[in-house]
Amino acid sequence: MKIRWNSRWRGADGQSLLETALLIPFLLSIAFNAINIAYFWFMVLVLSTAPRQGVEYASQGGAALTTTTSPSSSAVKDVVYDNLTHTINGTDSNVSVQVCSVANGVDSTTHKANCSTYGPAFVFPSPDADPEAPVFVLHRVDVVYTVSPLIPGRAFHVLLPANMTFHRQVSMRSLY
Repeated sequence: MKIRWNSRWRGADGQSLLETALLIPFLLSIAFNAINIAYFWFMVLVLSTAPRQGVEYASQGGAALTTTTSPSSSAVKDVVYDNLTHTINGTDSNVSVQVCSVANGVDSTTHKANCSTYGPAFVFPSPDADPEAPVFVLHRVDVVYTVSPLIPGRAFHVLLPANMTFHRQVSMRSLY
């Protein structure tokens, strides 16, 4: 006569439930961190294109062959804000923009374009002078944006900071 041993250990019925309960928060925190990191990466890409378009508009004048005057710094700011607000869900309340353009005037001693600042207060670095001044003048657009994660840090202990501030600066020379 053969004796069969019960291969099932007592109390193993709840083991998979316990493993699932312990693993779900860990897996969700990995997923939430991945979503937030992807969102931050997307915002870095957006903040790379907005000042680039603004400085191209400032240096080329929007219609480079039809006019020899630079657009106003307000018009350049509008191009930057327009690019940002369509990408970041219509909110530009924490976006700071600095436009250094010939339209604001050029300092005669340093040959640096004067700057205008829009948005919340942020200390921008001083613009550089073009190495071939006074023939060329550098147009410069700075953008600073404070990004909050899509999923807040309290949800499943997401390890990212509550806010991250990104600063992007682009310069382009022109003959104006």
